[in-house]
Amino acid sequence: MIIRKNSFAFGGGAFGDEGKGRIVDLYVSRLAKKGQVIVYRDNGGANAGHTVEFKDGQRVALHQLPSGIFIKGATVVLGKGMVLHPGDLLAEIKEVKRISGGKIPAKIMIDEMAVLSLDTHRAFEAALQNWQSGSKGATGRGISPAYADVLLRHPLRARDLAAWRLSALKQHYQLYQALLRGLGEDLAKMKVLTMNGKLVSVGSQQQFVNNLKQSLKVIKPLVKNVYPFLETAWKNKKVSFVFEKAQGVGLDARWGVYPDVTASDTTFAGIFAATEGIINPEEIELRAAVIKATYMSSVGIRRLPSVMTGRLADKIREDAHEYGATTKRPRGITYLDLPALHYFTKVGRANALVLTHMDIVYPKTPIKICVGYKSKGKTVGYRPDQEYLDQVKPVYKLLPTWDQKAIRMARKTKKLPKNARQFLKFVSQELNLPILAITTGPKRNQGLPIKMKEL
Repeated sequence: MIIRKNSFAFGGGAFGDEGKGRIVDLYVSRLAKKGQVIVYRDNGGANAGHTVEFKDGQRVALHQLPSGIFIKGATVVLGKGMVLHPGDLLAEIKEVKRISGGKIPAKIMIDEMAVLSLDTHRAFEAALQNWQSGSKGATGRGISPAYADVLLRHPLRARDLAAWRLSALKQHYQLYQALLRGLGEDLAKMKVLTMNGKLVSVGSQQQFVNNLKQSLKVIKPLVKNVYPFLETAWKNKKVSFVFEKAQGVGLDARWGVYPDVTASDTTFAGIFAATEGIINPEEIELRAAVIKATYMSSVGIRRLPSVMTGRLADKIREDAHEYGATTKRPRGITYLDLPALHYFTKVGRANALVLTHMDIVYPKTPIKICVGYKSKGKTVGYRPDQEYLDQVKPVYKLLPTWDQKAIRMARKTKKLPKNARQFLKFVSQELNLPILAITTGPKRNQGLPIKMKEL
């Protein structure tokens, strides 16, 4: 297999919110100075939240737009594997324009085959929450119902909106009106969440259609048949590619712990389907699983064996702003769990690591790492099954901490504190993957590429 140079993919190595957006933004910024760069997003929708730092230290939470949107000269592609909410996307585009002084720095392309995620889906998801457990773990953004439309053979796609296929839009409303009537709800009277957390009414069929039409003028010119463009660019070795995944491998419906799972393919394998076979993820030069260095975090009701409680967990949550970028829900804190990460990097098809939050350390507090599981006296591995995880006991190893100020000042691998270098070497050896880069603080310039020979 021929490895395609100048191609990078970044995905959540655990449960999402690891800081992928910042990493993508940095790589796109550097690559754009050398030539053409394409940023491709292949999964998720308005449930994702990628936080990037803009000028003057301003932090922006992106949701459906890829993190390269603020880089002049970049082309961002919203791929077939995504589910797009037109109203939220319109609001996000307006916000990016406002921050950027009236013009979006990057070029936006929306795959005409991307599926629409609408207020009807959000209403349906809300109705399921009134039943036993039909929507536990959901964000309220209607993601699962939108993906379910594909499997049930009645999806609306971006091209249906762009071509303004009114009969299809009305038929969609009538379908969900009937489904919700069966659940004892009146679709027209239901309220759903916007990207900004506001409750708005779905309204009548006519109101629903009118709301969609408000986004048409902005979104229609962006909807394209992207495949000839992707195929030509992928063959052109002078063009750089950066792939940005949403969520994390631990949230994949196949590899996550139910019900805390999402509906899209959160592994690098999803790129293959979204690009309709044009881009084989195995050809991407670097496929980096982004993980938090000294701990892990997640939103949901899953219970990992290595869960952290008490004052340290509370302090980490506050110091590292461990609240969902989209949902604002407080995240559960867990010790760095190597059995889980080993599993996730394997099924996620990663060939490298990026470690964020290297500055979340405290004096006289060793780094506690889960290095294995025990069950009935035997060493066992990770499995995405809550009943199984409830029966295993974590095995821990303590590594010495390092100076927070010193690591935030470091700009080269050999300038990192000795204990930090030993920690990185240990994690790399345990997961059998090289470390591509780390972040050493919250600011955009607090990070550096890692030279493995200098650890």
